[in-house]
Parts: sequence; structure tokens; C-alpha cells
Amino acid sequence: MSLKDLIKKAALAAFSLVFLCSAANASAWDDYKKRYLSADGAIVDTGNSNISHTEGQSYGLLFSLYFDDRQSFDKILAWTKKNLFNEEKGLYVWAYKRNENDPVSDKNNATDGDLMIAWVLLEAGKKWKNKDYTKRGQKLLSVIQNTLIINFAKKQVILPGVNTFLENSFVTINPSYYIYPALSGLYKHTYQKKWNEIAKDGKEIISAVNGRTVPITPDWVKMDLKGNVEVSDRWPTRSSYDAIRVPLYLYWDNQNAPELAPWKEWFSKFNSTTTPAYVDVITGEKANYTMTSGLLNVRKLVMGETVEEPVFTAKDDYYNASLSMLAYLAFNHAFMQK
Repeated sequence: MSLKDLIKKAALAAFSLVFLCSAANASAWDDYKKRYLSADGAIVDTGNSNISHTEGQSYGLLFSLYFDDRQSFDKILAWTKKNLFNEEKGLYVWAYKRNENDPVSDKNNATDGDLMIAWVLLEAGKKWKNKDYTKRGQKLLSVIQNTLIINFAKKQVILPGVNTFLENSFVTINPSYYIYPALSGLYKHTYQKKWNEIAKDGKEIISAVNGRTVPITPDWVKMDLKGNVEVSDRWPTRSSYDAIRVPLYLYWDNQNAPELAPWKEWFSKFNSTTTPAYVDVITGEKANYTMTSGLLNVRKLVMGETVEEPVFTAKDDYYNASLSMLAYLAFNHAFMQK
């Protein structure tokens, strides 16, 4: 073989290696886009009447940023602003129900979506050196601070939405809205100690919930003026599809977080094929079906197992796919180690 042929062969091998690495890094995101991202930039919740919401849009922005896909990022961001942004409140309407006459009739927001969007915009501004992303992230963060973070019972509380969650004598809290990697990231962007205080208080709240037979975090809790925390009675008293994000975010921010201990203990009672999809934290009653793919990937994370890049099937709806992607990012500690 001539020197020229050797050089050509080596070049082809190098190109193939680069291509394969790129394909491996992008495969999960490419598949996710094919299944859940519409042509105009909406992440479609295939398990919930094909609605779109700020949760899904924020995840789409996060995944676009992680996989360095600025084209998809801009498309998702544009759709979100056009269809969900509430100019009057400076926040995003929580859901776009495309099968209804007025897709955004419910003007309330969902704070986890707003918080994630603000964080990702700031990260995108830094990564892609784009001042517009940074400015939009800072503006949204300011509104969140002024309208959705309150001091209640001497704790910094994240309201799940502007409306319906704050009463005279108690506040309703969704523990999964404390996105710990985002809170840590926001501190690094702003150097405001408030974001660390919010994270600290969020962990104290989930550790203080009274009346549980099973000590893992419920989907919803309520806290009174004296700081007493109980399982909320406005929803089923379960730890299920909301609360599963609590250990995910705890691990993402600190894989040795002490608040993970009750989750490890709970999961250790079952193997991966018998772990129930949810449990009533008061009665101990368990779901009569087991964890699906996304929940199982969070379980892997908590139990110290390797979380591989997801491979989706037709059985994976939007939420399971999103949980799997989030667990994969958490396992790799996206952004936080950069």
C-alpha cells in the first residue's frame, strides 16, 4: 500500500471515529426530537392529550443546549414565546391545550418551567456568548424572584404558580419544583445567596413532612404559619410522577446529598422489576404496576448504577423519555462540572 493510500485510509478512519462519536452523542436527542418535537418548536406531551407546556419546553431547551443544537434551541424558544408567554405577568402560561378552542385559557404559570427556562437561558448565553439569551434569562429571573419566591414561616418558598397556592394560613408546595442544579447554577450566575437559601430551605421542608408511613417525598405538601409541614390533601397523598424528580435533582446537584437516603432505603426494598410506580406515603398502599422506563432510570441514578444514554421505544411517552434524558444528564452532571 502506498503512502498516499495509508494517509487516505487513516483520514477515513479518523473521520469515521469523529462521526461515530458525534452520532453517539446526538442519538438520544435526535430520537427525542423525532418523537416529541413538532416542526414549529413545540414539545408534545404524548401521554397527556398531546398538550404542550412549559415543563416540556424547558426540557427541550435544556436538551438542545446539552447536545449543542442551537437551531432546535431557537425554534423551541420562539414557539414558547409566541404561544405561552404572558406579557402582562412576564411569565409563561403553563399549558397549551391544542385541542381546545382557547389553548391557553388557564393563564396560571408552572414555576418549575419558568425556573428551568431562566436557568437554561443564562447557561445558553454563557455557552453560546449570546447577550440576548442572557438578558431574557435575567429578566425572567427577576419576575420569578418578585412574584414566585416568598418568605413564609421563616423559609424561602417557591410558589408552584402565581394563583391558588397561597392561602391565609398555609402554602401548598410542590417539592419537585425545587430544581437544585438550577438553584446552584443561578447562584453562580448572580452570586446572590438567596438561591442557596432557597435550596437549603427546600431540603429542610422535604425532611420535615409529618404523617408519613413511607418517608420519601410526596408529590405535594403544605406548610402552615408555624412551619409545620404535612402531606397535602388537595391531591392523592402519593409519591409518584411529580416527586420522582426530587431525588433526580438532589443527585444532579450533589450525588451524596443526605436527603437521598430515604429514597435509597425505599428502592432497596425492591428489585428493578418489582419497584412500584408510586406509593401512598400515608397508608403505604403501593401501585399495582411497576415503574416505567423513565422512573427506572431515576432509580438507577439513586442506587448508584450507570445511566446510559437513552434508547427510546414506542412504549416511551414524553414524560418517561424526558425523565430518562434528565437522569442521563444528571449522571453526567451536565453544566455543573463545567
